Amino acid sequence: MVMEFFKGGSDKPLEEIESLIVQMLQDDRHTFDLAINALLGGTAAKVVGKEVRKSDKRVNRAEREVRRRLVVHAAVAGERVDLTRVLIAMSIVKDAERVGDHCKNIWDLADAGIDLSGADDLSWLMGMRDQTSRYVAESARIYQERDTEAAHVLIAEMDEAQDRFDECVMAQLESTESASGAVSRALLCRYLKRITSHLMNVLTSLVMPLERLDYYDEKKADRD
Repeated sequence: MVMEFFKGGSDKPLEEIESLIVQMLQDDRHTFDLAINALLGGTAAKVVGKEVRKSDKRVNRAEREVRRRLVVHAAVAGERVDLTRVLIAMSIVKDAERVGDHCKNIWDLADAGIDLSGADDLSWLMGMRDQTSRYVAESARIYQERDTEAAHVLIAEMDEAQDRFDECVMAQLESTESASGAVSRALLCRYLKRITSHLMNVLTSLVMPLERLDYYDEKKADRD
């Protein structure tokens, strides 16, 4: 298990790098909450737009910083470098960055004029909002604390949520509401699914071997 690589001696540079990834996830959660409330909660997109972009830029800068530090650390450490741990961080930092991208995509829907605050299924949409916000926050905590038991539990929960997001997307093919309503729901559910998938990739770094970090990117029927 990947977790075994965290049980050796302390590696301060890598610990600092991993702390940056935690901060990225925390910023992702902030971006998500702002974006989804602009779409569902009636918050004006323009009002939160500056903060959404600011948070997203922090995540992008942190991704570059993580990559830079990893390259420097590998060069300085030489033969002593924990290559597996470096490769894991290099992989999952992209997942943390992509979570932020999809959060911003949700804000883009609101900025384009989509407002689902009066939707008939608002209660269900709000449930998806609260669930996904919790997923981001819990993923940050679990990764920070290296809580493998909680990682297994949350991965299983998010894997089930994937099915609901797929059902939401497919349901729009038979929707009788306006094109903008159906398309916006399909896009929202697709973004929520991708956010969840990237979070699952982050958490698999705690419980799966390096070569299986993207295991949950595949549909269940296609997993090997």
